[in-house]
Amino acid sequence: MKSITNLTCKSFLAGITTVFFASSCQLDESQQLEVQESTEVAELTTKLSGLLFSEDFEGDDPLRGVHTQGAEDHSLRVVSWRAFEGKKSAFFQLKSSDKMIANGMRSEILVSSEAPDQDMWYSFAVIFPEDLYEYDKSNESISQWRQNSGGPSLSLRTAKDELYVRVISKDNEKEWETINLGPIIKNKWTEFAFRIHHSSGDEGSVEIWRDGNKVLNYKGPNMYKGMGMPHWKVGIYKSIWNKKKTDTDVRALYMDNIRYGDNNVSLADLVTGSVLNLADVVIMNPEEPKLLVANAENETLGGSIHPGEIIYYSRLGTKKFSLFADVDKRVESVHFDLYQETNNGYKLIHSLLDSSFPFLMFGDNGNGNFYFGNSFLEEGRYRVEVACYGDEKGLIPVGEKFSTTFKLY
Repeated sequence: MKSITNLTCKSFLAGITTVFFASSCQLDESQQLEVQESTEVAELTTKLSGLLFSEDFEGDDPLRGVHTQGAEDHSLRVVSWRAFEGKKSAFFQLKSSDKMIANGMRSEILVSSEAPDQDMWYSFAVIFPEDLYEYDKSNESISQWRQNSGGPSLSLRTAKDELYVRVISKDNEKEWETINLGPIIKNKWTEFAFRIHHSSGDEGSVEIWRDGNKVLNYKGPNMYKGMGMPHWKVGIYKSIWNKKKTDTDVRALYMDNIRYGDNNVSLADLVTGSVLNLADVVIMNPEEPKLLVANAENETLGGSIHPGEIIYYSRLGTKKFSLFADVDKRVESVHFDLYQETNNGYKLIHSLLDSSFPFLMFGDNGNGNFYFGNSFLEEGRYRVEVACYGDEKGLIPVGEKFSTTFKLY
């Protein structure tokens, strides 16, 4: 452990053995409960500026003085079989059969009891193992900033194999805004850095770098009014498991190089494993995207489709049907998810990241035309979800996801 500050806490990890957690944490908004945060949290006892905390799990006594929460032997371990840098990392594991702790299903570390300043930096590296982090349509938090009670006012979450930020709404702090940060790349380390101006007013801001690339530049409130500065937690908190099961019964991830500091540190002090791209690559104010009907037989485009649009094969003149994404010219790739209506709801039947123009739901043959093969959609109802990205790999979101429904006859 590389701790810059002196931290005190009544419980700590002993060596690198299995950890039993104690203490409390916040409940998510779905719980409608308020739990008093334990006073047994790590307290900053020095006014040293710059990097205030850094944990790489390489020392003899990792996480000493850091408050941890979980209920089972498997909840958190420091392991030597996977690491971002060095030889060790923290392994978080949560199962739907686990006992609740602090009124919730969690495996978390309380890194900072209270942000010492409004302007703060945070960072960590995370890897999602494919066999232990399967697709789940319900969400969970992996990093959260929470105040005295209620759900976190700001958090990094996953759902449907996507990463996204959830922050209180600019118009109503009882509601949420969500911002997509791109897909989870499983079995590969991803390094995040956050620069946050903690505020309940319009001057608040959240900047995020993913693997050295800036993916978010958000302006607006990120704290509840009148509740004091937030604390910071990392790990897994899946609130829906407090009440019911979901698509999966286990969530596990590894974290390494957990750090935070005040405004005297820089991005280069936090991001260690990435080639930094300090340019603002976030595409601001993108043009409104549209979906157009595409005739892939003669490579022509029809009008834009609206929710519930009916598309007749007889009028199209072919079953070589596709959808064309008319997007901002700065967009480098477009991801399509196509769902077909069944007796049990909509089922995902097709997914494609198209990394070259023209952006088509079924792609093209590489020569810029609309050819997509010989698979034709059955008559019926469909829903398509579309996400735009500022890079070819689909990591830097442009605007929000959009979706529409249509019928084929």
